[in-house]
Amino acid sequence: MTEKPPQPPSRTLPVEVTRFVGRRRELNEAKRLFALTHLVTLTGVGGSGKTRMAARLARELERAFPDGICFVRLAELQDSSLLGHTVADALGLREVSRQWRIETLTEYLATRQLLLVLDNCEHVLDACATLADELLQTAPDVRILATSREPLGIAGESTLSVPPLTVPDPACSSAASLVQYDSVNLFLDRANSAVPGFQLTEANRTAVATLCHALDGLPLALELAAIRLRALSLDQIVERITDRYNLLTSGSRNAPDRQKTLWALITWSFELCSPKEQALWCRLTVFSGGIELDAAEEVCSDGHIPGSEIFDVLASLVDKSILIREDHGTRVRYQLLETIRQYGQQRLRGSGELAWWRRRHRDFYADLVARTFAEWIGPEQAQRLDRLRRDHTNIRAALEYCVSEPGEEDAALRLASDLYFYWLTRGFISEGRHWLDLVLARTTNHGELKAHAHCVDANLATLQDDPETAAEQLAEADTIAQRVGDSRCMAYVAQGRALAAMYADEPAEAIAVFEYALEICDQIGDRIGAAFTLFLHSLTAVLNGDPTKAEESHRRCQALTEPAGELWIRSYSLWAASLNAWQQGDIDLALQRAFDGLNIKWAIDDQLGIAECFEAIAWIEATRHRCERAATILGAADTIWRAMGMSLSTIPGLNRYRAESVARARRIGERPFTSAFRTGTRMGIDEAVRFALEKTGDEEPARGHDAASVQLTRRESEIANLVAEGLSNREIATRLVISRRTVEAHVEHVLAKLGFTSRAQIAAWVTERDARTEAV
Repeated sequence: MTEKPPQPPSRTLPVEVTRFVGRRRELNEAKRLFALTHLVTLTGVGGSGKTRMAARLARELERAFPDGICFVRLAELQDSSLLGHTVADALGLREVSRQWRIETLTEYLATRQLLLVLDNCEHVLDACATLADELLQTAPDVRILATSREPLGIAGESTLSVPPLTVPDPACSSAASLVQYDSVNLFLDRANSAVPGFQLTEANRTAVATLCHALDGLPLALELAAIRLRALSLDQIVERITDRYNLLTSGSRNAPDRQKTLWALITWSFELCSPKEQALWCRLTVFSGGIELDAAEEVCSDGHIPGSEIFDVLASLVDKSILIREDHGTRVRYQLLETIRQYGQQRLRGSGELAWWRRRHRDFYADLVARTFAEWIGPEQAQRLDRLRRDHTNIRAALEYCVSEPGEEDAALRLASDLYFYWLTRGFISEGRHWLDLVLARTTNHGELKAHAHCVDANLATLQDDPETAAEQLAEADTIAQRVGDSRCMAYVAQGRALAAMYADEPAEAIAVFEYALEICDQIGDRIGAAFTLFLHSLTAVLNGDPTKAEESHRRCQALTEPAGELWIRSYSLWAASLNAWQQGDIDLALQRAFDGLNIKWAIDDQLGIAECFEAIAWIEATRHRCERAATILGAADTIWRAMGMSLSTIPGLNRYRAESVARARRIGERPFTSAFRTGTRMGIDEAVRFALEKTGDEEPARGHDAASVQLTRRESEIANLVAEGLSNREIATRLVISRRTVEAHVEHVLAKLGFTSRAQIAAWVTERDARTEAV
């Protein structure tokens, strides 16, 4: 079985790579506030440790939220209109439907018990306030934890200041008296990491106290100072820190604000870097959401820092704690803390070089996307898709550059269009249309680039059940294609019109137009266009009741994609072919094709494709009278459809298949069907995929609800026996090496099948069943 790749980092809490120090009072107060309100905002200056505290608080509250924690990083988000997309992505949702707006998010969260962490809200404050306000009104069991330099300012918000850590008086009486201060404990912990064996002594207590006091107890400042111990003595650090402090406060009666103190320390860290380290620090600030080595080498190199030297300079910035190293599976990515990134970008802007390096950044990601599209049919498709997923925020930054800089219209058209299959694969249909609409509204280009963008936008509109917009876009594209004589665009216009006909329940017309598009693709040697058209042609032939044509197109599609290692189109063709085999009564072939397609969709994390494969497997199982299993898989599919804000109803032919299959599955009785369906809705994606791919035993005949005649599956019978032995769900999970939630689902299943309401009834039923067996 193909394993699905790791989930995006945005779905996980930040890893605690160093020990968490202090903040017990603030953590307890935050927990108290959450008992009274649904929104708590942690406020404080940059570098005060808001993000770190939010992550620790989330960990300590995790058991209170059955649906988990969703940590959303907003520091790199520049366009506030994409806040909803960013939160949806962190939740694992895919905004495919045209109707996907904040309502889709609120509907999804309405029944969830979840903690949503919005980190670094200050630069998108209004958008965060609007979203939080909506969720407070519509999602009663969701709690929101925000971090920001200022409150969101909405009703129902409780704010908690995250002050600097407690600091000692420099004239401390003893070393022992210093350990009661969190700033001292943090500095000592980080100093010991930088210089193993570093300890607080009577000899250095005054220097430690002076340093912590001078840095106002700011965690980031203390950590940066501790790193300096690798090169300087403690006394040297104190001397330099206090000199800078005095410089900042000269001529002022008031103490400096803490942000100035932090800025001063970052300036000092900057000055301690070599010229090449300083240059790379500033250049890396054009990246968004993470940096990989090849990108840094390509974007940031020049005559001053050749590409061959980038790694060494990068490594030294990691050693100085300017960059943070993060492992992502087999890949290493680097991050800049937001305050450090802002400092470096301010330096870059002041030098007048920011636009130049942003353009270099755009060029790298535009080329990465273009190569992914051009080499779509190839063995590295899964890896390329995963790379685009990891660099989603960098791709956004590249698009933002294109739409904000004069003269970049062509680059914007090309980049937004080349992302077509990425928008589809990741389920980012609404975001794709957002960018395409922006670039089309601003471009003065009237050539094939614009025609291609219109075609992509049209197809996305069709998928979102927006036929009027799709028709307008295709008409624009056709006018350009005919004027410039671009055969590729003509093929894509035909493909778009055929797709629209399929969605309009006109399969015969769609087949004819797909065949015209395929003819052009074959003539010009467009393998990508041909493969995609063959899949769509095969599916439409199934809906039109033409199994021979459907099978022929499927085989041609497989011949183009399978030898080359292409996965996305190939798996869709397998899904369509499974429906064809099912309609022809070849159930074994139908299941095998659906399983093969699902395995691939799971491997590339194609949520839409997973849902469609779930549907196919459920329909086939209903035909085989495995109605309970069909209902469970339908429930799993329903969760994905709801998350996307769409359903199969936009394709009438498929919707008819679904309605017929649901009617078959309901023959087990309304209560068992509803229970099984609900079980599926509670499964995670991985659990649901494994369930759908399970090998099953004998068929389950449709039957009534007589407990004496009910037949449990092997696993259900096994769990019923353990319930009868008096084992708890946790003990059963340990015994069978499965999750407790899986046990709970099976127990509920058994109760529903038998018409019982308690575990005691299950135990009595097992005893009676065993007695009947012995009597026989």
